[in-house]
Amino acid sequence: MILQVVGYKNSGKTTLMQHIVRQAKDLGITVTTIKHHGHQGEDIVLQDADVDHMKHFRAGADQSIVQGNDYQQTVTRSTKQNLSEIIEQSVTIDCQLILVEGFKQADYPKVIVAREATALKELSQLSEVKYQLNWDADPELQHFDQWLLKELEGLK
Repeated sequence: MILQVVGYKNSGKTTLMQHIVRQAKDLGITVTTIKHHGHQGEDIVLQDADVDHMKHFRAGADQSIVQGNDYQQTVTRSTKQNLSEIIEQSVTIDCQLILVEGFKQADYPKVIVAREATALKELSQLSEVKYQLNWDADPELQHFDQWLLKELEGLK
């Protein structure tokens, strides 16, 4: 299952993403997250260049992977891809839920998040909106959690 969480800047997307990840993990569901860095003209900040795998990357490697005891990290050179390409080419684990923050224009099921009614109304025009969360109206997430549980139950 692929589920997007979309909204404007500072609308609570990351907070909701963390909540959904916790709920899914409590049910034993494997989760991959993808985040769109929405700051126009600004790239992401990479890990410190002093670590060996980043030395490899900065020397020109197209992909650098470091394996630790419990974690593996990958840095890949890639021109801006759309969400479908990222899912196809970069999700390397078998997971039950791909949870996406951002990529408003992609055509996957969406939860839209807003702090005011006007933003919610604007975002409701996006494709495949499955749930609308207004933090002012449902700050405790009770209704959202009921909806989410129904969605996640099918993944177990």
